[in-house]
Amino acid sequence: MTIHYRIDASSNRIMTRVLGEVTIDEALQHFDELSVDPSYEPGMDALLDLTDCETLLDVDKIRTAAARATADLSTLRFGRMAIVVASEALFGMLRMFHTLSESAFSEVQIFRDRDEALQWLGGSGSTH
Repeated sequence: MTIHYRIDASSNRIMTRVLGEVTIDEALQHFDELSVDPSYEPGMDALLDLTDCETLLDVDKIRTAAARATADLSTLRFGRMAIVVASEALFGMLRMFHTLSESAFSEVQIFRDRDEALQWLGGSGSTH
């Protein structure tokens, strides 16, 4: 799988990194894994680092991921989400994800710089 995450209990944060190509099934599986992870607590902030993601997302994939993020808000409910991207195309597509999934997050910001994203979330951290 090209999606790696860890939960940092000390910062109450989910740190996710996507590497290379990723399928929509892998993205949906990530939500499923989080929903059963014993370290996950509703309301956790999240950093989604897509700077090494090579997948070109389309509208249908964005809609599917947003639908999963909001499907069961009693199981998966997040605090703030910082998304880090490297490309303009991905930046635009993730603005659509933000609009479609805003009920799952208290706030979402998209960044081009990981350090700025971490600062916005209120601290530092590593995805590994």
